Amino acid sequence: MSIPRGAAFHEQIANDWGAAYARTGFRKRLELFQGVLDRTVIRGQLWLDLGCGSGVLSSELLKRGARVVAFDGSPSMLAAARRSLSSMLGADVQFEEGDAQDLSRFAPCTFDGVLCSSVIEYVEVPDALIRHVSRVLKDDGALVISMPPTFALVRMAQKTLRAIMLPFGVDRYSYLDVSRYEIEPDTVEDWLGRADLRVDRIAQFDSMLPVLLMGIFRPCLLVCEARKTVRL
Repeated sequence: MSIPRGAAFHEQIANDWGAAYARTGFRKRLELFQGVLDRTVIRGQLWLDLGCGSGVLSSELLKRGARVVAFDGSPSMLAAARRSLSSMLGADVQFEEGDAQDLSRFAPCTFDGVLCSSVIEYVEVPDALIRHVSRVLKDDGALVISMPPTFALVRMAQKTLRAIMLPFGVDRYSYLDVSRYEIEPDTVEDWLGRADLRVDRIAQFDSMLPVLLMGIFRPCLLVCEARKTVRL
């Protein structure tokens, strides 16, 4: 069975993905998500970790008392998640393999929260993914999602360096071949709003840009906290 392009790329790096969070950039990103989850997750809630990777953020959800469905399109990433989460005694976690753009196996209004970190930039139809996420969220359910903005300084520099080095056989920043979607920051609220999602907060993250420079240059990621609109 074929798997999505983004998942196929992550198959190649699954064995080392969990260890990446020990590096400075990934560690800073993890700290940002920890703060978001501290104020968002309520013990006993059911959360979907959509694009769970090696289970690092699934672990954070479980530590806060959530029940978790860890979902990924990469079999190797999902296997890594199983291994990493197996040591968590009493963890209420279910593993699901599939395309992030197809959540039809889940009934409407199933989840109290959906965590979607570094996924949307890899899918073919980003707005369809968001609609599917909204469908499976309960009314007032939480969405935590990261998105790369257009014209992010570091990302543009990586694209330029990749274009320069490839003719010489140097394959750097290969993730850019499959990480294609970028969003204009001013349209985030409108874009999510079309899927009945209300944005509460947007945090900027960049492991390389100092905070002061993020007021001048665009960061590599926007981390959005949103809620599903309650329909009366």
